[in-house]
Amino acid sequence: IDIKIYEDDFLVILGQSGAGKSTLLRIMSGIERPSTGKVLYRGRDIFEIKPKVGFVFQTFALLPWLTVLENVLLAIDPNLDEKEREKKALEVLDMVGLDGFENALPKELSGGMKQRVGIARAIAADPEVLFMDEPFSNLDVLTAEALRRDFIEMLATKKIRIKACVLVTHNIEESIILGKRIIILSKNPAKIISNINIELPYPRNIKELQDLVDKIHTIISENVRETPIIKKKVKYIRLPDVGPTSIIGLLDILTDVFAENEKINIFEISQKFMLDVDDLYPILEAAQILNFIEVKEGDVIITEIGKEFARADPVRQKEIFAKVLTENVPLAKEIVSILSAKNNKRVKADLFYDILKEHFSKEEAKKQFDIIITWGRYAEIFEYNEIKKEIYIP
Repeated sequence: IDIKIYEDDFLVILGQSGAGKSTLLRIMSGIERPSTGKVLYRGRDIFEIKPKVGFVFQTFALLPWLTVLENVLLAIDPNLDEKEREKKALEVLDMVGLDGFENALPKELSGGMKQRVGIARAIAADPEVLFMDEPFSNLDVLTAEALRRDFIEMLATKKIRIKACVLVTHNIEESIILGKRIIILSKNPAKIISNINIELPYPRNIKELQDLVDKIHTIISENVRETPIIKKKVKYIRLPDVGPTSIIGLLDILTDVFAENEKINIFEISQKFMLDVDDLYPILEAAQILNFIEVKEGDVIITEIGKEFARADPVRQKEIFAKVLTENVPLAKEIVSILSAKNNKRVKADLFYDILKEHFSKEEAKKQFDIIITWGRYAEIFEYNEIKKEIYIP
């Protein structure tokens, strides 16, 4: 990945969960070191200098035992005069709408107010580049909208004297409202699949930009079928963290839709059934891995086995799930094959966990193991004894 940030830039990095957006942002800001490659800040390695950057975290990251003022003071140069530091902190708090709350503790604040403290702390150090990791995702809709509006106003009126901003989000509408440039990432591995310039003044009315929303949805939707997660030739494909009930729910919805249409666009599914796009894509990936659906150019087509599964009774659904699971997920087939060859039909779970660790990180291997156990249990092709750490066929 090769990304450049320019003066007066507002770059938005957009992509599905698991695409590596937050990791990329942390590397770009100098918080984490890349395994390969370099991050240059004004032509110099960012890890060899003290870059003038600020960072707004998704989870606020406030110290609970410090007041609002004390949290902001942490970011201000300790070599400055104490009165000067406090004056600057108070000015920043006033700027973000927290005048009068400087002596409050984080527990006394709402989510929106906590994030305002996070923004205040980030800009108090006068950064040249401000990095923001999904700063509005933990807020309710109205609070997020108000905070986005206020943030844009602070930028437009030069109250925040930063030279560039980089925002990570999975929210398409948010990316259009805020960004001057949008980079869309694929996943597994992450790569830039689109770079969109938005030369429109602030503030922006998302209702007037529906064509752009549709365009970005289509770009991301088309990429669902291109990600390695759904390529059956890969022996150990990365399974999305989705339970069988979510897959059943999706197919129920699609079956109702396909009574009227042969195919439906992913964006239409999201809009019609008020499903968050970031929640929808993993379910679509899971359904496609299991051959319940096909995705072509952003359109979803339910397969014959998918239709049969959706219309079947619970017992028959388990039988179909068992069939498609062993046919399309090599690890499930391998587990059943090894168990069937054992006289006692039992195998220590560590065997498969160790295999997964050869293909994924330790954390991801644990997640993949949990997912395959959940899917296998639902299909009743094997069971898992948590105490003995054994997988077995009953």
